Amino acid sequence: MSAAESPEPFTVAILAGGFGKRLGEDKASALLLGRPLLHWMADAVAALSDELLVARRADQELPPPPLGVVWREVTDLRGDAGPLAGIEAALLASRHDIVLAVATDMPLVRPGLLRQIAAACAGYDAVMPMLGKMAQPLCAGYRRSALPVIQDQLDAGDGRIRRIMETLRGRFLAEAELAAYDPDLESFTNVNRREDLARVEQVLAERKAARREE
Repeated sequence: MSAAESPEPFTVAILAGGFGKRLGEDKASALLLGRPLLHWMADAVAALSDELLVARRADQELPPPPLGVVWREVTDLRGDAGPLAGIEAALLASRHDIVLAVATDMPLVRPGLLRQIAAACAGYDAVMPMLGKMAQPLCAGYRRSALPVIQDQLDAGDGRIRRIMETLRGRFLAEAELAAYDPDLESFTNVNRREDLARVEQVLAERKAARREE
C-alpha cells in the first residue's frame, strides 16, 4: 500500500455553509466558468470515497448535484458557529470513522493530496496540513474521536478550528510532505473575492487547454 492510500475507509465532507461575504454571494452557488463552485468541488472529490456529504446552513439552499455525483446533505446544528459546526455535523452523520473535510471554495484541490491526508489519520484524532506556520483546517482529516472536544468547544461558543489541536492527538503535515502530491500547493487556493474567482478561472481554463493539446 502506498503512502497516499488510506488504510481504512473515509467519508468526504464538503463544507458549503460559508456566507461568502467578501465574495458578495453564497460560495456554494457562485459560478465558476458557468458552473457552481460546489459542482467543481464535488467532481474533484466524489471518486475518493463511497460517501460524500455536503454540510450546509439551515437556511441555505444548495444547487442539485452534478450529473453522475451522489451526495447527502447534512445541516449544521448551530447557527453562525462557522465551519467547525459543519465538521461536527459531518462527523455525526458519517458512516465512517474518518471525515476528510474540504471547503467548498477550493476547486484546484488535488485528489492525491487528499488521500495522503486521510492516510495520515492513522493513530490520530485530526490531521491538518501546514502552509508555512499556518495550519489549514478546511482541507484536513478528522476522526470521530475528535467529536467530544469539538462539541465542548462549540458549547463554549468557540468556533476556532485550529484550537482543537491543543487538546486532540493531532498531526501536522509539513509543506515538504504535501508537495509530493501537489508540487505547487494549488489545492489550498481559496476563492474569497471576485479577483480570486477570476484567477482560478484562468488556471482551470489553462488546464482545459493543455488537456486538449495532449
